Amino acid sequence: MEILQNARHERFAQNKAKGMSATEAYEKAGYKPSRQHAARLATKGDIVARVAELQGSTAKQITDVRDAARQHTQAAVETLVSVMEDRKAPPSARVAAANGLLDRGHGKATQYVEANVSVLDSLSFEQMQVLLAALDDLDNDGEGDPEGTSSTHH
Repeated sequence: MEILQNARHERFAQNKAKGMSATEAYEKAGYKPSRQHAARLATKGDIVARVAELQGSTAKQITDVRDAARQHTQAAVETLVSVMEDRKAPPSARVAAANGLLDRGHGKATQYVEANVSVLDSLSFEQMQVLLAALDDLDNDGEGDPEGTSSTHH
């Protein structure tokens, strides 16, 4: 499949292929924010086909690089061993080579990461404003004064 004729459609497809949400890809392609339009565009046949093609070519490139690197595995291990055993090599190089061998043979040690992650962190400023307005509407829906201090009773 060729590049899509519509430049914004092509950018949208490329952004989707990179893993962006439809809404984010839509906005990054130059469109005004609209979840509805983004979702609709994401289901168009030519867009779906282009995203699949882009994702497939990326996977193929990664596989090609991995295969090329694996052809040099034995030489790389031998180089690490020779650096590690070379008493004239700087200690930092010997340690790095030893670590490389250990990582290769036994896998890297598990590293724990603590993170506070919120779905709100991924929202744009405009999306946050819409959310806050909706929450305000819910809070005030049929209640009048949210603090309950309204003196207008019928």
